[in-house]
Formats: sequence, structure tokens, C-alpha cells
Amino acid sequence: MSRFASIDGIVTSLATQPADQAAYSPCALTLTVRDYYGNQKTVILEPTTYVLNQAPIRQGDMIIAFYDTQAPMPLINPPRYRAVAVVKPAYAQSAYLDTFDQNQLSSDGLLKLELSNLTETRTQNGQIYEGSLTDRLLLVLFGSTTRSIPAKTMAESITVFCG
Repeated sequence: MSRFASIDGIVTSLATQPADQAAYSPCALTLTVRDYYGNQKTVILEPTTYVLNQAPIRQGDMIIAFYDTQAPMPLINPPRYRAVAVVKPAYAQSAYLDTFDQNQLSSDGLLKLELSNLTETRTQNGQIYEGSLTDRLLLVLFGSTTRSIPAKTMAESITVFCG
């Protein structure tokens, strides 16, 4: 099982004040996201949340937010997911946050990456990355996948989390 899970949907509202008053930070955003099934989810963007290309998040935006399934979470309803990374995908684009082995297979065994000369690989701060991808946390953007297990896809871009 992957350590990271995602929430995909449309931002229906955002506020600078988190619902948890004790954790108030003017640098944090609370997003309400409506998923494909119409369910509302609350996503917290903290100052440490990685936002791909530093894209501003606005109401009506489609996002994919990743959260750490092993991080502590307050037992409240609806749950509040603290985002580790957020992507505003292009049309028909997907994203995946996970570690990959030497064969470019994700830790949960569900996604296998194919790499090409066109795959852009950069660090979180935008620098070109030329090192090994093995056992690194990667944020991968891709288009279509095969219908096999693991699904195979051509990575369009990869962000390497070096920390």
C-alpha cells in the first residue's frame, strides 16, 4: 500500500483561516473540494505544502491533493486532510506521489513508469535532476495508462523530493 493517497476534485471554496482555530495561520489555506461523486472534502494547504509550479489555487480549479496516510489526523467529521503536495492537472492528465524501485514500479505495485528523452525530471525547486530515481519520493504527471496491473504509463514530468 502506498503511503500517500489523493483527493481529486473541484475547489468549491477556500479560506485563509483553517476551521481549527488553535492552528490558525494566515499562511494556510482551507479548501473545500467536491470529488467526482459529489462528496465534500476539506484539504489544508500549509506553508510547507508543495504546489507544483507554485500555481495559485482558486475556486473552480480542478486539483489533485496528496496526503500522508500515516500522518496523525484529528478524529473529526468531516475529516481534514493536510496536503503534502497539490497539482492543478492539465486536461486528461493524472498525477501520482510515491516512491519507485529500480524498475520504476511504485511501492504499491500499481504503476510502472516508462521514461523517455521527453520526460522532464526536476527537483522541488525547479532544478534539472540527473540522479537515480530509485527509492526517491516522486511526483509524476502522466496521461493515459494501460489497463494492466501494474498500469504502465509514459511519465510526462517528474518532480523529485530530495529531502
